[in-house]
Parts: sequence; C-alpha cells; structure tokens
Amino acid sequence: MKLFKKEDKEQYVYPDTVDTIDKNNGREIVLEVVDADIHFKVGRMTIRACNGLNFKIYKGETLGLVGESGSGKTTISRAILNINKLKRGAIYFHGKKISGKMPKHERMEVKRKIQMIFQDPAASLNDRANVDYIISEGLYNFKLFNSKEERLEKLNKILKDVSLLPEHLSRYPHEFSGGQRQRIGIARALVIEPELVLADEPISALDVSIRAQVLNLLKKLQREHELTYLFIAHDLSIIKYISDRIIVMHQGYIVELGEAEDIYKNPIHPYTKALLTAIPQPDPKSKNTRKKVVYDKGSIDYDQCDFIEVTPGRYVLATEELLKQWSK
Repeated sequence: MKLFKKEDKEQYVYPDTVDTIDKNNGREIVLEVVDADIHFKVGRMTIRACNGLNFKIYKGETLGLVGESGSGKTTISRAILNINKLKRGAIYFHGKKISGKMPKHERMEVKRKIQMIFQDPAASLNDRANVDYIISEGLYNFKLFNSKEERLEKLNKILKDVSLLPEHLSRYPHEFSGGQRQRIGIARALVIEPELVLADEPISALDVSIRAQVLNLLKKLQREHELTYLFIAHDLSIIKYISDRIIVMHQGYIVELGEAEDIYKNPIHPYTKALLTAIPQPDPKSKNTRKKVVYDKGSIDYDQCDFIEVTPGRYVLATEELLKQWSK
C-alpha cells in the first residue's frame, strides 16, 4: 500500500519533461496531471475549484470523469486546454509540460492535438455560419489543406464518419435536430485529426432515445481514428458503458480512481457508493428493495487525507483509519 504525502509536494519544482511510459504497467501516457490546484478569486474570497489532482490518461483508452455538478470536472478539462490556469502543479502532454507559457508554434500544435466536444451543441455552434464553415474553421486555422478540393475531400470524409450527408454542408445549425447538431460538433473536433478528445457531457443535452446512438458513434470513431478520450459526465451508468477507468470527484478532490469494473463491483469511498445507489434502474419494483446510500461528509477533512493506492492502479482519498473503516 503506497501513500502519496502532501508534505512531500509542497516545495516540489515540476520539470519541463517527464517519462511517457508508465513504469508500473508499461503503457504509453498521453496526458498526465500532477498535483493540480485551480483557484478562482471572487471578490475577497478564493474558491478552491480543484485541489491536488493527480491522474494519467493512457493511449487509446477512455478515462471517465464523474461527479456531481460543481465538483470541478469541467474546470480541470479547461485547464488541460490552458483556459484555466493552475495555482500549483503541472500538466504534461506526451511528456512535455503544457501548463504555463509555451512558444506560440508549440501551443498551436497542442491546440490541434487536443480538441473538445461540448455539452450543448445548440450553444457551441455558430447559428450564423453554415456547416461547411463550422467544420472547416479548424482546417483554416491550422492550415491543414492545400486546395479547395482537398478541403472538401476532408469534409466529406468526416461527414460520412459521423453519418451526415454532403448536402448538409450548405445548411445552418438551426435546421438540424439535437443529435445531428452534436454530430456536427464531433465532426468539427475530429476533422483536424486530434489525438486526445475531451468530451464534456456530450450527451446530457440530447433526447434519451438518441444518447445511445451518439455513445456508439464515439466508440466507433475512437477505434477508427485511434483516439484517446477524457469523458466527463455525472451519470455513472453512462460512464460505466464507455469508460475503461473511472475518476470520481467531489468538491474539487479526486476521491477514488480505478478500473471501471472494479469501481462498480467494489466501491470503497462512501461518496462513490452513494453515486452508485443513485443510478436509475429500469425495473420500478427495484425501488422497494434497493438500499439508498446518502453521503454525509461530516468531519472528513480532505486536506488531511492522502491518495492511497489500495491495489495496483486503484486509489482512494482517505486516511489509513478511514480506509480500514470503509473497507469493512
């Protein structure tokens, strides 16, 4: 059992480069977040949005990030995109630090390789621009074509990949359904051939009937384009379906991290247990037999807890005493 002590990190200077191969399992690390603190000033108050976040995303996997609204999920994804600045810590992409200042050409390359799919397709698409311009914008910005024919060839290919038609290029977002608009958003993100895609609750604004279609589309595109996903959601049933590993966040802290199956079969942190009991069940009769768990943080001080490796790759934010109590 390993302990990551906070006091060991206080004076740590984060290097410009780190290893891209995980020594524990030999897997290639696409993105690594180390000791990330993100604070916001609101008047005289300081809001501690994210605190000491540590995780890795391996090549080709889907890492699910789950937690209630306000837990810091979108905040850390915006930090990966360099929109939110870190108070402390570092973020590495392919072993190179991307948090803080970077030469302009390197920053542009990182922007191309890390793309985002937004939660609300109606709000994230420009209603005054047609689909041709919306999807082509990244191609223009990064100069990824040499002729009009090459640009149109790339557009037609990505439209086919997301199950849209070439005639849709001349239309505007308001002419499409919610599911089709999200497909446009996916096409916009993937046309510039990124390596890492941050999907910020990409199906929460969609009808229940088409959520499965979009999830299956994302899995298909991951295989075809060799993508790596950070998939953000607050619904654990969706996270289980699409994720290889899961991070559970609460009040700006990672409280549990591990393989998806392991988290579902053997949750350790009481907050994770509470989330699992909140998953809706298709059988209405189950409400009479299900035991609902309500998480009461009580006197637990996350600042006094450490990120404990319970089994290889499985981490829980706790003290040794609390871990023994929760594991009974």
